[in-house]
Amino acid sequence: MRAAYRQGRASPRVLSGRCNNHNFAGKHVIIDDMLSAFRGIFAWLVLSSLGWTAQATPAAELIGDALLQEALGAKADAASEIGNDRYISVIDYRAPSNVPRYFLIDTEDMTAQAFLVSHGRGSDPDYDGMADRFSNIEGSKMSSLGAYVTGATYYGAHGLSLKLKGLSPQNSLAEKRLIVIHGADYVHAGRAVLGRSWGCPALERDVAETVIPLIKGGSFLYIVGTQAEG
Repeated sequence: MRAAYRQGRASPRVLSGRCNNHNFAGKHVIIDDMLSAFRGIFAWLVLSSLGWTAQATPAAELIGDALLQEALGAKADAASEIGNDRYISVIDYRAPSNVPRYFLIDTEDMTAQAFLVSHGRGSDPDYDGMADRFSNIEGSKMSSLGAYVTGATYYGAHGLSLKLKGLSPQNSLAEKRLIVIHGADYVHAGRAVLGRSWGCPALERDVAETVIPLIKGGSFLYIVGTQAEG
């Protein structure tokens, strides 16, 4: 996303006369600027490979205004839990798994990008690509609906991963169930039906590597779906 690229760019800085005097602090500033520039170039290359340099789509147009307003209302209710207000994530499990249904919203300009995301194997027992069962029960391997806030990152069996805290009654055991955002090889556009997780919202690996750093540390996530009857 263009906004994410702007974050990584090195900003102009006045170095005064310190570098002329070979002052260590001045050299440190120069090194910081060089590192920022390299980080900006790297971020641009990654985002370009994902198509993020293209014109972003207005969130209401991509997600639908009803779902967007529902998510914003839930976010307002969770304001005291939010520490990273820049991005909002919405997952619409009413769509099949081979359709991009993870929406990353940049609140700076209210644009969004959509990505593939898996659901839990218990939510799709017949493996038809539709999640129609949701649970908060440990061991169910089902996805859980409702509001979440992101926590800290860590490196686990799936590489870079992001902890989630459930804020709703239907996902209150998310931390105990180890429900996290991570990358997975079974999530990619070449599959007619995505692979299933043990309840985690898994992203494509390269997407996870880029998105997780943006949404760590208290970003709001809202998941919707349709519970099958019976």
